Amino acid sequence: GLVVVSKNANVANGPNGDADATELRARAAEVVGCAPGEVVVASTGVIGQRYPTARLWSYLDALRWPDASGATLTDAARAIMTTDTVAKVAEATAGDAHVVGIAKGVGMIEPDMATLLVFAFTDAKVTAADLDAMWRRVTDVTFNAMSIDTDTSTSDTAVVFATGAAGPVPPADLETALHDVCLRLVRMITADGEGASKSIVVDVTGAAALDQARRVAKSIVNSPLVKTAVHGADPNWGRLAMAVGKVDDPTIDAGRVRLGIGDVELYPTRSESALDAAAAHLRGDDVRLWADLGLGDESFSAYGCDLTEGYIRINADYTT
Repeated sequence: GLVVVSKNANVANGPNGDADATELRARAAEVVGCAPGEVVVASTGVIGQRYPTARLWSYLDALRWPDASGATLTDAARAIMTTDTVAKVAEATAGDAHVVGIAKGVGMIEPDMATLLVFAFTDAKVTAADLDAMWRRVTDVTFNAMSIDTDTSTSDTAVVFATGAAGPVPPADLETALHDVCLRLVRMITADGEGASKSIVVDVTGAAALDQARRVAKSIVNSPLVKTAVHGADPNWGRLAMAVGKVDDPTIDAGRVRLGIGDVELYPTRSESALDAAAAHLRGDDVRLWADLGLGDESFSAYGCDLTEGYIRINADYTT
């Protein structure tokens, strides 16, 4: 079972918060007919306020399974939203099995993982150990590769459930389907980032090591100067160079680095026509930035969004 509380993080409430979460789990378990230890509790929202327990207990006491069987995953995705503006649902197939996922989160997102709730479900038959390893690999290159604003949170959860009803499927097929669902949820989250007008994908190639590629990609996607340049459709490749440089990796040789926007190289090759093409790409809703370090064969992609006045307005008034 799974029970999610939206708009209340149940954080910094001491023993009272622990007791409330324990009772929430027990009441949810009673509804679905399982042991409390078989229920996942997730909460996200304002910090330092206790659950409105009277409302929660009243609702759960009146809920009887399968009274909620008419609800859809889209209903669930909508119910867990806080500052999100759209429900986030994705699905894929793996042989005879299905994978579906829902997610919530558009701000305070920088792994470890931030104000992000992700729940994936499959009817594939797979061992817990294999599914755990698969889920960690997929999460590492999807949700852990994403950043909205460099801020982390007290509350994050990413859980995968498997019923086994569809029988076994090739593990590689199941992992591909999980990755597809998670990456599409990531792209939905970045497109809906607080105040965002554009999604950003940063591809770093030619790195000597995976960690190096990850650090450079995250440096670029997290840079306020890069994010505002994207927002203004300004093909200022110097900001990309700055973001690579501030990683402070002495093995990166500026003379071997290539930088670009969209399909256009801007450094070291430079031209007015290239700047015009890059600016045109930046005026779209889905922006690609890239850097090739010229050092090796490792690569990493990071996902984010631009930085706008809307982000300030949303967060200046978050609790009021």
